[in-house]
Amino acid sequence: MSYRWITAGLLALTATAHADVQVNFVKPETFVDIKDNNGFRQDEVLKDIEAHLVAQAQKYLPGRDVRINVTDVDLAGHVEPFGRSATWLRVMRTVTLPALSLNYEVLDGGKVVQQGKAELRDMNYQDGFIGYFSSDALRYEKRMIDRWFQAEFRTTTAAATPR
Repeated sequence: MSYRWITAGLLALTATAHADVQVNFVKPETFVDIKDNNGFRQDEVLKDIEAHLVAQAQKYLPGRDVRINVTDVDLAGHVEPFGRSATWLRVMRTVTLPALSLNYEVLDGGKVVQQGKAELRDMNYQDGFIGYFSSDALRYEKRMIDRWFQAEFRTTTAAATPR
């Protein structure tokens, strides 16, 4: 009989752990960035941003359905020609900060419990502890997203966590 309660508890935990997080890139062809010198859209960059948004939503909003619409992306730095052969490189300067525009909805049981619009920018992106390896091309954008999730949803998570 006690096994039934344990099974029921595990099923409840499994149900909340598999909340649906959807990220939609709205008109990515109009984004400020996500291109190289030929204007080619780098799909892997969008996939990395999507994966990071999903991971943060699952971390800060466990058991909730989340819909995120990304409306613009501007990566840290600018792509510029470099050297004699004019190889294109992303050059980081203090004035070329990362930015991300989005709107979101948080649903609980199909009912919208929180929604909003955000214009993320990290004006001091080159300062302080990053928390990601220097080989991670999106380290500045990921830190910006992490900080936004923490500021926006920390109270939501704390309220949902039983004491």
